[in-house]
Amino acid sequence: MDTKALRVEIKDEAKGLVKAVFATFNKIDSHGDVTLPGAFEDGAEVPISSYGHTSWDGALPVGKGTIRQTQKEAIFEGQFFMDTTHGADTFRTVKALGSLGQWSYGYDALEYSFGEHDGQHVRFLAKQKTHEVSPVLLGAGVGTRTLATKSGPPAAKTGRPIAPHECEVTLRSWDGAKTLAGLADDLRPSELRSVFAWQDAGADPELKSSYKLAHHHGVGGPANVRACLMGIARLNDGKSGIPDGDRQAVYDHLAAHLRDADVEAPELKAEAGGSMKFHEEGQAVIAAVSSYIDRASGVLALRARKGRTGLAPSSAELLGWLDDEMRRLKSLLSTPTGPEDPTEADIASLVARSIAQMQNL
Repeated sequence: MDTKALRVEIKDEAKGLVKAVFATFNKIDSHGDVTLPGAFEDGAEVPISSYGHTSWDGALPVGKGTIRQTQKEAIFEGQFFMDTTHGADTFRTVKALGSLGQWSYGYDALEYSFGEHDGQHVRFLAKQKTHEVSPVLLGAGVGTRTLATKSGPPAAKTGRPIAPHECEVTLRSWDGAKTLAGLADDLRPSELRSVFAWQDAGADPELKSSYKLAHHHGVGGPANVRACLMGIARLNDGKSGIPDGDRQAVYDHLAAHLRDADVEAPELKAEAGGSMKFHEEGQAVIAAVSSYIDRASGVLALRARKGRTGLAPSSAELLGWLDDEMRRLKSLLSTPTGPEDPTEADIASLVARSIAQMQNL
């Protein structure tokens, strides 16, 4: 069961009536999904779950409502059970929270596909089964709004660095795309936190997309030294997506694994994106190459689902350039040192330029 966010307008306080736009069609949300017109069952009745989707754990529902949809959006019209203590208390809490509180809806994706939308790789939701709506502290979706006023600017991303923990550490190779693909879609938050170093506190904790910097080989698996080094490189080059206030805590997590493996952790730069030493730049380049290969793996999987084989010619040519540059680097490193040989800075610059060319195409 996945969740999306919605916000509610109080329509009638005495009767506990609420109404909200909870999905806007053809817009990319924070999960990388695009909900298509007609994705919902018009007229379907759904319960209002107890706070934080806790009716899934046995708490009594606090209301019910109906789903309506137009060509542009989906609308929820609901009523709390005001003749019950749990319904009335939840309604009063939602009303008192006002804009500080949000809502979410739980659903199963029944029909979906993958493709490109506004230059991004997305999942298109063509049909979904909505099971409930629920008041929450902070919902995961974007692009929703109350019917009375326009939405304000999106909230700043808030993080939840995952505390360091003791575990086995391995020096074997790292395949980020394979690791993520191997994670089941129904993992509990505690299981997901055993794989990553950071959690988006404003997103659904049951979704893999709510976490960053995977570095464990599966749930409860060993921490990977290469993944930890690449994670620190991402923190230093400013491309990790981690808020500034969480960088130190995430670094401490990754560095602790490195110390357990008797590997010296690179220092955390005071400011992301600043100048780096040669070995730090190399780690950042390796992280960029790994990320690009993960993306190439995802593109290949998407094309396979569409019945296509291999990459598009332009993409295949681009990866060929990367292979050429790696062969060139290997040749330079195997050449005996002499006055005409390139310096370390020359080699680092060569690799960095190759990665920059890939990212810009």
